[in-house]
Amino acid sequence: MKIYMFIALMGVGGAERVCVSLANEFVKKGQEVHIVVLNLSNDVNTHLLDKRCKVHELGVSRLRYAALPMMKFIHKHKVDTMLVFGNEMGVIMGHLRSLHLIRTKIVLRVLNNVNISLSKEDNVSPVVEAYLQKQQKQMGKMEAVITQCQAMGDMLLEKRLVSKEKLNCIYNPVSEKVVEGVHREIKYDVPAKAKRIVFIGRLDPQKQLEHMIDAFALVKEKYPEGILQLVGDGVLKEKLQEKVKKMSLADSVLFEGVRKDIEHIYEQADVVALSSEYEGMPNCLIEAISAGIPVVSYDCPIGPSEILVDGVNGFLVENGNIQMLADKLSEALGRDWDEKAVKATAFKFAPSGIADQYLEVLKKVSGESNAV
Repeated sequence: MKIYMFIALMGVGGAERVCVSLANEFVKKGQEVHIVVLNLSNDVNTHLLDKRCKVHELGVSRLRYAALPMMKFIHKHKVDTMLVFGNEMGVIMGHLRSLHLIRTKIVLRVLNNVNISLSKEDNVSPVVEAYLQKQQKQMGKMEAVITQCQAMGDMLLEKRLVSKEKLNCIYNPVSEKVVEGVHREIKYDVPAKAKRIVFIGRLDPQKQLEHMIDAFALVKEKYPEGILQLVGDGVLKEKLQEKVKKMSLADSVLFEGVRKDIEHIYEQADVVALSSEYEGMPNCLIEAISAGIPVVSYDCPIGPSEILVDGVNGFLVENGNIQMLADKLSEALGRDWDEKAVKATAFKFAPSGIADQYLEVLKKVSGESNAV
């Protein structure tokens, strides 16, 4: 089976790592895989792809310019069925199909919480945001929709955006290439007494990193040599750096930027933390527990509560409660965790089984046998 996976970019983000993990599993299972991206200007993931995967660049900078190049690609390669990552790209594909410019069957993987404020998240204008929110109804026209967790699926059903027959809840697969590269016995560049809290993701409003920094300041009272490592980039970087400077934490809060060697970040982590206002299904938490690292996260909508087993692989924190976040981070840093027990909670994110579930949906939509 030829599998065409359409995703905007291959930069930092959970969706990109999911795309890579699925692509690698698909080729292991004998499928021909093509990944179609707008551009590779901020690529940090394609080096993790199996060499049998083929990557195609459309040569455009933004999704708003992608409709014509995508249509040309679909016609040139005679794409029958596509796996689309992202609501906005799904909207474009849906419009192309409604105008009879393409006839391709669409399986849409919803990237995030459909209740998000796009103007807050991506700095789009209120007019554009209103349009995109209205266009979410296009999901119902897709042949199948995949959500990353049950809570997200329930939300789509409640909003009547998708019928139950078209909805599929499939967890994100853990990146085996990342986890296999994590060697916890190695902890370079870390002072013996230091405790390291790691955040991995975009530095944007959704992640509420002001909360993380405020909580870390409280953690420092108990662990003076503690380190907060922020891995990623985003629109709030300068603002967060200024906040850290004003709080006299510049020597303890490390802005790492985008890193390709994410496995080395996990090697150094004592705890992986998340303070998001909302989520989809945070890959950093899945990768962390798969590597045996405890996690601490706000119990935000949606995702963390389906990953964390409180007290076994980390702690869930009341959403927005900075003092509780600090307390649980301190407790996690001071606890002797059972690494095997932490890893055991990640069994449901095994990539081979997740890929089988995706293949079942793709084959059903394309009309091929459902047998995997």
